[in-house]
Amino acid sequence: METSNIPGGALRITLANASQYLVIALFYMIVTKTNILTETDIGTLSILSFLASVFSLLTVLALPMALTKFTSEKLGKKQKEEAAAIQKTITKTVLALSIAGFAILALSSQLLSQYLWNNPEYAILLILNFAFAFLSNITSLCNSTLQALYLFGKMATITITFIVSSRIIAIALAFLHMGVTGVIIGYITGSIIAITLAINFLRGKLPKTTTNMPLKPLLSFSFPLFVSSITLLVLTWADVVIINSLTGDSSLTGIYYIVISSVGTLSILYMPMMTTIFPALSAHHGLKKPESISNILRTTSRIIIYIIFPSCIGLAIIAPTALTFFYGAGYAKGATPLTILSITTIIIALNALFSTALTATGKTGQILKINIAAATSTILTLIALVPPLETTGAALARLTTQTIATALAAYALSKEIKIHLDKEALWKAALATTAMVPLLLTIELVISTRLTTTQTLITELLTATAIYAIAIYILKALKNQDFDLLKQA
Repeated sequence: METSNIPGGALRITLANASQYLVIALFYMIVTKTNILTETDIGTLSILSFLASVFSLLTVLALPMALTKFTSEKLGKKQKEEAAAIQKTITKTVLALSIAGFAILALSSQLLSQYLWNNPEYAILLILNFAFAFLSNITSLCNSTLQALYLFGKMATITITFIVSSRIIAIALAFLHMGVTGVIIGYITGSIIAITLAINFLRGKLPKTTTNMPLKPLLSFSFPLFVSSITLLVLTWADVVIINSLTGDSSLTGIYYIVISSVGTLSILYMPMMTTIFPALSAHHGLKKPESISNILRTTSRIIIYIIFPSCIGLAIIAPTALTFFYGAGYAKGATPLTILSITTIIIALNALFSTALTATGKTGQILKINIAAATSTILTLIALVPPLETTGAALARLTTQTIATALAAYALSKEIKIHLDKEALWKAALATTAMVPLLLTIELVISTRLTTTQTLITELLTATAIYAIAIYILKALKNQDFDLLKQA
């Protein structure tokens, strides 16, 4: 339980997340290119994913985040008994809420099916979907406890176990003509396997206790995050729901869902760092060391900037080729939204960094205000842009919203600590990225007509990597401390 685990933990979680997105990419490649799931099926799957997110939101009340924060603070102060009591109290509360929520929704599944699809026959599918959401809540509790214990390698193992097992089973059942139902059953089976492994990892890590912590202070921390999560649900799903509602075209919804799922791959460039620095930031906040928090943010920003700039700009340029390679030519019509969302990811990464620091310092109320403003912006821009521009308008709405949210988060955090982003990394990464743009555009727009999709993608990846690496070397961007971090990892 030391902060020296952070570099190694970040690497493990990065590899786990990379594996996760690789498996998801292969999953969608297989189900789309073999047509065992149609564009309409994927649209249905996206709505089911939205409903599972709503279930988890309303039944966990953001308490897993409170579990990580307060347990890590108690462990930082060597108060293991109190840490165990917090973990026990939150686990019991979330399980009780999840059981009650599942029972209510299972009984209401036929009505919900009739409302969503004008067909009561989707009731069983909805029950299975909510069972998966219930198991996801348990997984979230396990991961939050492991995160508080700095057991990042165990978290990575759980992630890989779930994603591999669930998708393999889902594909097998889909090939047996079970469609979306088979996919959800695969998710459920993978969750059970991952939970079994997680419980084994946690055995004996915290002392047994009969003490229960008061729930009120935990809810005082988590409730603003819960309300904020409602706004995040709007930020994550509003475009999918509004596209589906305004266009009535499930296949268009399916294509856009593929696009946002694909751009989500870029989160492996920054989310592992958010996961691993959060308990450290919380511990330093508990010890009242704001200067240490500033230093962690600066180091993290340096790593993120050097990685995310070339990756996001590169994907923005090669979007048509990437979509065609992974999912087929029919999905290439999502290239413009993918380009916009790839660029947006740079802003999202900075927002994640600022929001993580605000959460660790207990400023959940500020996060709530920011997310309310962002959600309002999302709804307004979607209503204005989706009717004339459809999926492109939805992507532009996300870009607008994230820009507003990041500016507000930076302003709120600056009132608590000194924000030190690595300015040197910022301009050197931008310059090195700019160097690869002309040749990438040439390959995508001109040379690609003479190559196959696979040849084009490989050529673009190798070219971009080579140019960026050479530019970084010429600019002497990397320092000894960067290599020390790599050695430590």
